[in-house]
Amino acid sequence: MRVEDSADTRGHGLSKSQQPAIRFLVESALRTVISNKERAEPRTREQWIERLCEALMSDSSSGYRAVMASLVASGVSTEEVFQSYIPAASAFLGELWVSDRASFVDVTVGASRLQSLFREHQTDFPGRWSDRSIPLGQSALMVVPQFEQHALGAFVAADNLRRHGLWVHMAIGLTKEELAALSGTRRFAMIGISIATRNSVEKTTELIDYLRSNADYVPPIVIGGRAVEVDPKAVSRTGADHAVRTAREVIEKCGLSSAAEAVPFSGAI
Repeated sequence: MRVEDSADTRGHGLSKSQQPAIRFLVESALRTVISNKERAEPRTREQWIERLCEALMSDSSSGYRAVMASLVASGVSTEEVFQSYIPAASAFLGELWVSDRASFVDVTVGASRLQSLFREHQTDFPGRWSDRSIPLGQSALMVVPQFEQHALGAFVAADNLRRHGLWVHMAIGLTKEELAALSGTRRFAMIGISIATRNSVEKTTELIDYLRSNADYVPPIVIGGRAVEVDPKAVSRTGADHAVRTAREVIEKCGLSSAAEAVPFSGAI
């Protein structure tokens, strides 16, 4: 062995034959870092939503919060994040599941994190969210059926109805018998049912038929959600009184009074 080879080995811990391979690995790592930096800032709303969903389904428990922080830092207001981006992310998670581009477990984890974010935001702004006063005295029953896996849209819709001055009672996972008994109390000016996928349409039809046949009193029934946007004709066969896309439509079609002017509404019932 030559003296300089031995010195090189002692000084660097690598032989000359190993150095090219290590150099290649370092360069590859640098290219990866540069690539990640280049994609760190999405340029469109759709790209932000896709990035948020990736983070929501990742193993990192804090990555999605970092994405949201970057989104706000890019100039998007917190209000818009919760009124527009989060509902859109929820819908995109559903699309990933339906198209088999994400597993049920991944989508469930992502949806759970979104709902956690939404609950935290309600806690941070109680005067503007879940504890809003009830100036009009009208009540709405927002139903997330037992067979529906996606609840975030219903929470967003409920918040928007509250901003119009309605008191919203959330009925999550109740049986059809419990819903019929609740409807029969005549406490509600309308019933909203959230349908996130076309797979829920048939079961929603059965639920509405049961309510109309067994409840002592049934107010106008309104359906909405992702399924309404994807296949409105199918949803119209559920027997509901109205299919809607916005909180304003609920107010107008059910003849309710509103304490708000036109309120932007990105979430679906």
